Amino acid sequence: MLAVVLAVALVGAPAHAADNGEWSVNPTPPAQPGPAPRLYFFLESPPGTSVQDSVRVTNLADQPRTFRLYGADAYNTPRDGGFGLRTQDAAGVDIGAWTQVGAATVTVPAKSQADVPFVITVPTNATPGDHVGGVVAMEEQPGATTKQNGVDVTVQRAVAARVYLRVSGPTVPGLRVDHVTTRHGTPWLPSTVDGSYTYDVVNTGNLHLPPKLEVRVTGLFGHRIAQHGSAPQIDLLPGARTRLGGTFSGVWPFDVVTTSVTVTADGGVSARSQDTTVVVSWPTLAVVVAGLVLLVWYRRRRAAAVTAKPRRRLPEPVTVR
Repeated sequence: MLAVVLAVALVGAPAHAADNGEWSVNPTPPAQPGPAPRLYFFLESPPGTSVQDSVRVTNLADQPRTFRLYGADAYNTPRDGGFGLRTQDAAGVDIGAWTQVGAATVTVPAKSQADVPFVITVPTNATPGDHVGGVVAMEEQPGATTKQNGVDVTVQRAVAARVYLRVSGPTVPGLRVDHVTTRHGTPWLPSTVDGSYTYDVVNTGNLHLPPKLEVRVTGLFGHRIAQHGSAPQIDLLPGARTRLGGTFSGVWPFDVVTTSVTVTADGGVSARSQDTTVVVSWPTLAVVVAGLVLLVWYRRRRAAAVTAKPRRRLPEPVTVR
C-alpha cells in the first residue's frame, strides 16, 4: 500500500520554506531580494496569457535525492478547513492543469539546491478571482513506512510551495455561515452540563479569505458559558465549505443556550448565524414537580382538616328577671 504525504507552508507560519526536515520547496528568491523572502507565490494574470516563475528545491540530506515536480490544485478539508493539495494522479482542473514545470524530475546533490522554472498558462475562459494550488516536489522513491490498522504502508513524501494566482476581472468576496448546531448532555443531577457546537463556513465569493471566527455561547438571562479551545486559523478557498466546532461547559440544569457564530474578513465581508436550544434536567424536573404536587396535596389536606373540625358552642346567656 502506498500513501502520499504532503507538507505545505501554513498560514501565519514564519517566513521560511515548506520543508519536512530533509528537503524544502519555496519560491526562488529574486536577483535583488526585497526586505522579506517570499513565503508563497502571489501571481497575477489576465485570461489567455502565461506567467512564469521559478521554484527552489533544497536537499537538506547528506545524499543526493531525485524528485518529481508537478503542479497541483488546492482544496480545504471538509472538517477543520485544513489546506491540502491534490496528489499527482488526481485530475487537475485549475492550477494543477495550467502548470507546466520545466523538468518532470530533478536530482539535487546533497546539501545543495536547484531552481526549476515553471509556466502557468491561464485559459481564455478562466474565471476571474483567485485560483490556488501549489508546486510539489515528491520523492522519486518512497522513503518511509508506517503502520495503518496493522498493515505496513509505504509513504511517498512530498513538499510543496503554495501558488496564489489572481485572474483579472471582477472580484466578489463573500462568506456564509450554515448549520449552526448545539449539542448537550442530559443532566441527571442538578449540576452544570457540558456540550459542543458545530457550524459550516462557506466561501461564496471568488477570492481566498482567511476569515476571523468569533463564537459566543450564552445561557438564560445572558449568562456566559465557558468555551474551550481557540478559533482555528483557516485559509478558505473560493467555493469551499468546511465544518468547524468547539466545546463548552457550565450550562445550568435548566437553561436556554444560544450559540452565535460571526465570521468577518477584510473588505467589509461578514456573515452571522445562531442556534438556540433548551436544556432540561428531566430527573430534577420530576423531583421538583413531585415536590410541588406533594406541597399542594399537603396544604389542601390541612385546609380540609381545619374545615372539618367541630366548633365548640358557647353557653347561652342566662336571663335574670
